Amino acid sequence: MKVLQFLMVFMLIGAVSQAQTTDTTGKRKMNRWDMYQELNLTKNQKAKVKEVMKQQKTEIDSVRSNASLTREQQREQMGTIRKKYNEKIETILTPEQNEKLKAKQKEMQKAMQHKRENQEEVNS
Repeated sequence: MKVLQFLMVFMLIGAVSQAQTTDTTGKRKMNRWDMYQELNLTKNQKAKVKEVMKQQKTEIDSVRSNASLTREQQREQMGTIRKKYNEKIETILTPEQNEKLKAKQKEMQKAMQHKRENQEEVNS
């Protein structure tokens, strides 16, 4: 009986963790690294992009943890940080990869906008 309970708890935990990594369509959510993976980066490019993303995360985390900033100030500073690091990444990629990246970014923005609109409808 205890084995059955253990298995049920284990399956429940697995189901909850799976639900957290998928959106409402059942597809896995795409993160920024997934977007770069689709660009067929070389090993050298992957290493450089990872390092840039790591630096960006460090800066963004410091802005988020700065309690003296208002929400709007945080948003502005994070936008500036993202812009700076996106420019760095653009120099690492080939022109073709940059085109693909921009197309993917537009696709993700549309998906996020659609998700926001759906949430607003539900909340209304």
